[in-house]
Amino acid sequence: MKLLIDDTTARTHNLNANEACVYAAILKCTKAGRGWFANYRDLANALPFVISHETVRRAVDKLLNLGLIERRDKALFALTQNVTDLTQNVTDLTQNVTDLTQNVTNSVPPITPLYNNDIMNEKEHATCAHACDTRETPTPSFNDLTTAFGLKGGNMTSTQFEAAKELWKNCTPAKKIKLLEAVKSGAHFKQRLDWLISDFPEPEPEFLRGDEDGRIVQVRYNGLYKLCTPETMKLFGLEYVRIWK
Repeated sequence: MKLLIDDTTARTHNLNANEACVYAAILKCTKAGRGWFANYRDLANALPFVISHETVRRAVDKLLNLGLIERRDKALFALTQNVTDLTQNVTDLTQNVTDLTQNVTNSVPPITPLYNNDIMNEKEHATCAHACDTRETPTPSFNDLTTAFGLKGGNMTSTQFEAAKELWKNCTPAKKIKLLEAVKSGAHFKQRLDWLISDFPEPEPEFLRGDEDGRIVQVRYNGLYKLCTPETMKLFGLEYVRIWK
């Protein structure tokens, strides 16, 4: 994330380098119309230098206490009445930065130069892809099911075939995948294919506590916020909220 620091706001409120950068990141997201929805760790990772999520948390607390930002529906937004015109009061960090280890003054400490914007965009894209993208399990076809059904000894009349085909067409992708797995493993079987489909219950998403290892995302399900793997999110078409960890 390429940031522009508002020197006037930073000096007025005695923000240090970390606090000024956290404010700049939230301000950028606010101007984009979405605010910052992710957690402190993700915000720390989005900044163009190494910073702990605890430092980000302390910076956010200070900015909240100063009235520079506010929480709205679990997101952080910069307050527009405290935002000066960036075209007049902003120093481009890619041009006007001194090393933090060399120049510390009583005003705002200088900021470490930012990385090339293209590199940062690649980093952000890679982070999101790692957290959210999964190798999608292909939805099986009706022919896949009839083949598995036949291998298990099932047979059907033409009338049963047409009824089963119509039932299959109305199944969700999650049910098609889970049903075929159950038939192949022998966990579910009926002598009639239409019964085999109609009697198989609609699968439910498997949700997590949040302390498990691996990739976890937060989703919205039946009006509630839940945690699950990206694979479950994609399989059941759940509404993505944010990366959990």
